[in-house]
Amino acid sequence: LQALRDECPEDLQPDIFDKDWPLTIWYRIDEFRLISLKIIAEAVLLCSPAYQNQTSLPLCVSGELESESLAFSKPCTLWASPANAGALELATEIATAVAGLTISTTDDRPASVTHMLLYLNENSFVSDERLAEQV
Repeated sequence: LQALRDECPEDLQPDIFDKDWPLTIWYRIDEFRLISLKIIAEAVLLCSPAYQNQTSLPLCVSGELESESLAFSKPCTLWASPANAGALELATEIATAVAGLTISTTDDRPASVTHMLLYLNENSFVSDERLAEQV
């Protein structure tokens, strides 16, 4: 950012660099590009007189994944092993967003499970030896 600031005329620098604008990463993949465009559009609209008293806008683009309900075509059971710290919390969050998903938290992988959630973090393979065997 400093290199960009150095290239910018001094009288414009405070408005551009000191206003805590959200940094927007530009992605080339279509679905992610829509997210970038939404962030930019929201920032521009929030500067307009009609929206200057608001802090955010619920923008959506027709056909984007966020505006559609997510669901599996067949019933799915996600196994969140108790040996995988943090997996249950993430599985619960996923199940809230995706219809038709059941969570299993048994110690051993049930035969009915269709997917295993492997939540990786700094403690994944040091806190519980069972996880390495399960994977």
